[in-house]
Amino acid sequence: MTFDFKKYCRHQHDVVCNQQYDDVHPYSFHLALVYVQYNRWKHLLEFKTRQEREIVENAIWGHDLIEDERVTYNDIKNRVGERTADIIFGVTDSQGKTRAERKDDAFWKRLTADELSVFVKLCDVMANALYSYMTGSSMYDKYGKEFPDFKMKAFVPKFKPMFDQLEKILSL
Repeated sequence: MTFDFKKYCRHQHDVVCNQQYDDVHPYSFHLALVYVQYNRWKHLLEFKTRQEREIVENAIWGHDLIEDERVTYNDIKNRVGERTADIIFGVTDSQGKTRAERKDDAFWKRLTADELSVFVKLCDVMANALYSYMTGSSMYDKYGKEFPDFKMKAFVPKFKPMFDQLEKILSL
């Protein structure tokens, strides 16, 4: 029997920490929105093996574990492996009181050290931007203001279609 990491991630957010998304949905709703973006863009990754695909899928479901839950890098590494833990660590904001402090130089260095972390972060931001647009959230404007810096610091040529689509979303 294999470990169900997707179920574990949903349980950590929804049950262990009782986290909500937009004070309306269980947090796993957000994880599912990010997974939708993954499905839309996974063709850009050209997986060679099923294991490569599973690593990224696990990182999609677990992308907020370190940042939002009481889960450590080693917890993830011990459950699903070092590669997935590295990707999740790469998308994890630094500690800080403000968004600017959380997106410090150390964050950008971690994120851009691995193109798969950039891919996961793109899926995350795209899901958040679409949801905030659909709900009229003030976060939509924040994502729009942050996008030029994000693109400048994290652009990966093979993900250009994703950056282009995100730019379109943020200009609606």
